[in-house]
Amino acid sequence: MRQHAFQRPSLLVLALTATFALGAASAQVPGKVQSKHDAVEKADVAAGSAMQARDSAASAELAAEAAVQTREQGATSARGAIAAQATTQQAERAAADARSAAQQAIRAADEARSAQAAAVSGSNPAGAAVQARAAMNQARTANAVAADAGSVARAAAAATAEANRLPDRIVAPPSDGRSVDFAALDLDGDGAISREESRAHGALSANFLAVDANADGRISVDEVNAWRR
Repeated sequence: MRQHAFQRPSLLVLALTATFALGAASAQVPGKVQSKHDAVEKADVAAGSAMQARDSAASAELAAEAAVQTREQGATSARGAIAAQATTQQAERAAADARSAAQQAIRAADEARSAQAAAVSGSNPAGAAVQARAAMNQARTANAVAADAGSVARAAAAATAEANRLPDRIVAPPSDGRSVDFAALDLDGDGAISREESRAHGALSANFLAVDANADGRISVDEVNAWRR
């Protein structure tokens, strides 16, 4: 009788242990499935970002080529030729930045696909899903950089066409347009007015390349003062 009494707790412990083990195994299944799903999703997003980055790089290349062709058509003045050379170089640098960013996005997308494969067939899908997410974030960041570079290249190409028409002498606007609050226009406080910032002042924006005497794409206080005289 005593032997039988000692067996009952042992059987109970075994039963409870088996129940806990089964519950733990059941809880792990959804986690693994979710990790695999997450890895696939992140890899798809990374691939999409890489494709967009390639498109941005291609657009930047076309803009840089257009800037070169426009510059080669010749400017109407020496100042215009200098400005066109500067804006063409800006377009080419932006295109190079877009290419580099697109390559980074492609590499990140490849890493995300590798992480996806590891999540699907490996023993640590959760860790692979984390790697896929990190690669996705890298691809998205590179895509954003490529998109920005593409915008810069297109703007520089448009500025090259404007530079070709730049006269030798600075064209002053009507007297009522000469008042320039430099500090108010210099939104980022870097001591210069960018093309984007100049758009808040119609006359300055219209004569941006004429006022930008050194053709560096930024208007200084001295250049504004020279324009106003």
